[in-house]
Amino acid sequence: MAMERRPGYDMNFPDELAGAMRRAEKLGVNYPEGYYEDMARKYSTDNVPYPYIVRHIGIPRIMKHFFYGNAHKIRGNFLDYGCGTGDAIRQLIRDGYPSEKVHGFDVNDGSISLGADIYLDEEFIRKLTTVAPEFPETSEVYDLVYSGSVVHVIRDEDEFRQYLNNACNALKKDGIFFGSTLGLEEFADKRNGQGPPRLMRSSELYDAFSKAGFSGIRIITEEMPDMRRRSAGNMCLYQFYARK
Repeated sequence: MAMERRPGYDMNFPDELAGAMRRAEKLGVNYPEGYYEDMARKYSTDNVPYPYIVRHIGIPRIMKHFFYGNAHKIRGNFLDYGCGTGDAIRQLIRDGYPSEKVHGFDVNDGSISLGADIYLDEEFIRKLTTVAPEFPETSEVYDLVYSGSVVHVIRDEDEFRQYLNNACNALKKDGIFFGSTLGLEEFADKRNGQGPPRLMRSSELYDAFSKAGFSGIRIITEEMPDMRRRSAGNMCLYQFYARK
């Protein structure tokens, strides 16, 4: 599954990385002397698959999802499909979810390595994650599949359909697929050239989820005034929920 980086970064990556590390320190991470400098030398926009991801380290989007509290009540097998740095996994476990029921998958090791270096938990996160070029054939294993900021980085239509099919196949009957993605406002004529490779309207997301075999689909717009202003009203963040 090919995931593409957004062209043209309006960010100071070293500053954003340092900010992510400060947030990790507030969560209890203790860095050795000189570690900030070591990380600044090791990581840049050239070797981080999706640089904007550092802005959410320590404040993962999963916490804001309308279904997050209910996910904790289910306590079933949980897959973070496109887990990136593993931040959603860590947050889930910090909030009391059983770690033995949590798993992450990603096609690229770069973001997982970044997360492990920021949280200094390489052994821990590696036990919970799998990295492979293709999603393994998985049938009715998970009660919950989470997709955080993945849909909008899949440009290819076939790969997008396969991603949704994989998520559906991996779920048990009545399992829940939930997450978030950048998208186009429903009334938007067309994208204005900004943003990631894939921007879909809520109606287009609904149709794609339905074709993949999901029902009970719910899509809401998360309020993000800054994003709306920067994108001239075209771009938004959708939270979604669907049942197999």
